Amino acid sequence: MAQDLKPAGLLDGKYRLIRKLGGGGFGDVFLAEDMVLAGHRVAIKILRDRRESDNDALLREMRILAGLRHPGIAGFFHHFEHQETLHLVMEYCPGGNLRARMDTGSVSQELAFKWCRAMAETLQFVHKKGIVHHDIKPENILFGEDESLRIADFGVANSNGGTRFYMAPELLLGEQVSSSDPRIDVYALGITFLELLSTVELFAGMSADERLQAKIRHDFVPYDLAHWVQEIVLKAVHPTPELRFQSMGELCEAIDSRHVPYILDGNRIVAHRLAEKAEDLIERKKWKTAQKTLDLALGRSQDCVAALITVGRLDLLLRRISQAAAHLNQALVVNPRADVQKELGWIQLERKNYPQAISMLNDYLQRHAADFEACNLLLECFYRTDRYEQGDELAALMMKEKGHSGCFMNQRLIFRILSGAYKDEWLRSEDMDGIANPFIRYNIDVASEAPSSWDAGGRSTLKSKLLFQDYRFGLAGATKKVNTITVGQEKETPKEYSGFIVGVGRLTANEICLSGTGCSRRHAAIVNYLDDVWIHDLNSMTGVTVSGQRIDGKAFLDGVSEVQIGRYKAMISPKRGLLV
Repeated sequence: MAQDLKPAGLLDGKYRLIRKLGGGGFGDVFLAEDMVLAGHRVAIKILRDRRESDNDALLREMRILAGLRHPGIAGFFHHFEHQETLHLVMEYCPGGNLRARMDTGSVSQELAFKWCRAMAETLQFVHKKGIVHHDIKPENILFGEDESLRIADFGVANSNGGTRFYMAPELLLGEQVSSSDPRIDVYALGITFLELLSTVELFAGMSADERLQAKIRHDFVPYDLAHWVQEIVLKAVHPTPELRFQSMGELCEAIDSRHVPYILDGNRIVAHRLAEKAEDLIERKKWKTAQKTLDLALGRSQDCVAALITVGRLDLLLRRISQAAAHLNQALVVNPRADVQKELGWIQLERKNYPQAISMLNDYLQRHAADFEACNLLLECFYRTDRYEQGDELAALMMKEKGHSGCFMNQRLIFRILSGAYKDEWLRSEDMDGIANPFIRYNIDVASEAPSSWDAGGRSTLKSKLLFQDYRFGLAGATKKVNTITVGQEKETPKEYSGFIVGVGRLTANEICLSGTGCSRRHAAIVNYLDDVWIHDLNSMTGVTVSGQRIDGKAFLDGVSEVQIGRYKAMISPKRGLLV
């Protein structure tokens, strides 16, 4: 018996250890003879110290594998404990492992393809059972007595563990990856396959970080391989999972046909074009037509990422937050690298999770510094969390940039009003006729009005009556076309209002002046832009109800809506002529 054998005597009452076969991070493997079944040899893996929960999970996987009874999987017989250490009794494969074969000399291309296809076929079978190996490498590919391949060591199956040399980039980068994603094994098998085909050592002389960068650059496949071989390997080891072979079955098909099939999904092409059309409709505020177009797109292809992102953005613009989250999360399921961080930050802002929103928007702006819409979302986070100095500084910076939205001037105004930088005397003396932005005109009116609709020490603060301006309302041309809303109350003649901001409340300064109890001095404000009409609750005591639902902050008025403000009930149409 070899000197490195620690266990003495018969294990489990019948196994005599012969010699050590190898070892790894999970334990050592020994060749043993079954003293009850004459001539029967097994491999016993003695696991290193592991938590009991880890052992339970491992044994569940091993029992599943034992039940598969696939000729390409090294058999698992049973387990036992000796000296409080778990021992796994496995099939002994006398042909050694693939690493040993590679070390003895070059492997022919024909044999490399034969072996790779056999491994892919076995793994395809395993993946269909919901098991991903996670540690495919030459050391875990064994040869039986008949020289057939066996995949062994499922010790890290479905655990996102494995050997870094063979790991896919998404695992090394710490991205969220499903432990049952078969593309992890596709990548590792691709590296193993490339090692078989290469005449030089893969990643020779590279540090772990240099190796990761080479994987991301996708530039380590030798040019001296046949073109069709390069194509197959390049697709197997693509750094983007969505551009990799999506299954071992696809890899088998490519090996059989000696080329990577280029299959274009006609439905997805149509869906992508419809998504592009919907984007244009959204820019023109044709919300309903955009929604119908996106419904058609997703009807064609439910996993069209462009359509999912665009419908998620439409949901956000119309403040359908739950729907937006569902669509954007589905886009990430299809493509975890979909660039939706701004939209996800926007969702966190709407959900009032401000630290998360600020973090996500900051990270996004590191990569897209000139995205003014994202800058405005970050400004809104500063506004909601009373960070007026930071908001003032960022708004001033944005005002210097060409092509920005005029909203930044309004945002800077309200930051300076709330920080005390602008005094009442200056606000009252401001020439309102020279101000084109209706939000600025409104906010100066509110901040300087007497009597005021707000109380610095009470519930109705000045901030609660001001309006933060959405990015699109400050774009060039936003105020060129005047919109007329119609407000009708029972037994009264409907009235029309054409201002960009229509105030509602008890104060006579409001365009819609209400009397009676249950209504605040400035109770609500209607932002009245063409095809983009919103009603804001200005932190009123009794709130604003639209079509029977009390709104949280603001609501989009789409079609004729029944609105209740205190005891005041009216039908509001976002366009002229809809009220009879």
